[in-house]
Amino acid sequence: MKRAAAAGLCAALLCGMCAPAYAADTAAAQTAAAAQTAVQTPVRLTFDTLEKTVREGNVSIRSYQQTVESAEKTDVSDQYINKYFNLSQQIDAYDRQIRELKKSRDGITDKNLLDSINGQIKVLQAQRESLYRQYNDLDDDEDDAKDEQKNTVNSTRRQMQNNADTICMSAENNYISLASMQYSLAQTERSLQQLDRTIAQTKKQVALGIATKNTLSGLQSQRELLAAQQKSAQTSADSLRNTLAIQCGYPTGTEITIEALPGVTNEQLAAIDYEKDLAAALENSYSIWSASDSVRKASDDYENDVTNNLHAYEAAKIQRDATEESVKSSFRKLYKTMQEKITAMAAAQGDLTQAQKTFAVSELQYKRGMISRLKYEEAQDTYTTAQETAENARTDLLTAYNNYEWATRGVMSSAN
Repeated sequence: MKRAAAAGLCAALLCGMCAPAYAADTAAAQTAAAAQTAVQTPVRLTFDTLEKTVREGNVSIRSYQQTVESAEKTDVSDQYINKYFNLSQQIDAYDRQIRELKKSRDGITDKNLLDSINGQIKVLQAQRESLYRQYNDLDDDEDDAKDEQKNTVNSTRRQMQNNADTICMSAENNYISLASMQYSLAQTERSLQQLDRTIAQTKKQVALGIATKNTLSGLQSQRELLAAQQKSAQTSADSLRNTLAIQCGYPTGTEITIEALPGVTNEQLAAIDYEKDLAAALENSYSIWSASDSVRKASDDYENDVTNNLHAYEAAKIQRDATEESVKSSFRKLYKTMQEKITAMAAAQGDLTQAQKTFAVSELQYKRGMISRLKYEEAQDTYTTAQETAENARTDLLTAYNNYEWATRGVMSSAN
């Protein structure tokens, strides 16, 4: 059966019946290139659908998918069919030589010549038997190769999946950072507008002699510094926006806008179960899987006499245990950070509620002439600060929760 398959397929190869190897990949590359050169139009992103957008559009992730598909399509049986064919051809050649030598002995009476012919026959038979043993061993070798190919495919798939997950996690964190930058820029713009009003009012006061030029100069310097900070922050935001666009698979320079960040709901927080989540993180962790795979490889190498170094196997087990402890420690830190952010969020929300009530009272008192403008503005500043603190706390909690959720899926960034 093996010989027939080998002979048939090898004959097909010799007749030039192979299809172009990379036709499909070339077509995919052309399609991707066309998408990259398409007319750029503004794109609106949402946090809830960002992961789906990145997985479908990111160039690296598409490349990872092709890598996995290529590994899955690899058939080690092909090379073994060639080996079966080549060995069978060699064995047949020895058989012919042996038959011809045996036939040549007919009618020969010279003992020395007969001994020489018989000696050649024995050498050829020994060589033929060696090839035949190799031929019989090919079944086991092919089975081993198939097992190793399965391991290779599995390893490639896990590695590519982890790479894709890491890109998605990075994109979500960039989205959150960009939203935070945009909020800060809006706050800076409001501060600049307020300074402009104050400067205009101070100029009138200087003209009337009730304010000094030094006061005006100080305000103008303050505005210049704030404007410079705004420009620098805008540059950083534009750079991050472009990075996010590329992560989503859009060409460089694509104009993107993002919607407001979602909040972490009480239902999501109530669903947190440290022990259950830790078990999921350990089971899904790529780093633990990779360390365990190294143990498997070291064990197989030692068992199959690829290496006689038992210490390599023991070292791999120690590294796996260390990796598991590292993942546990990192996950514990993520959980602790999230709990801290939950507490900070609750405190900020409480301060905001109180500041809002105080401002509402101060606003009413100011309208009735019961308090000075200075007191009113102090209450307004307190309220604005409380709003900013609550927004920052909300963003920090979303970041911590998002990192925690990714960790349960087996992905932890180096920053964590």
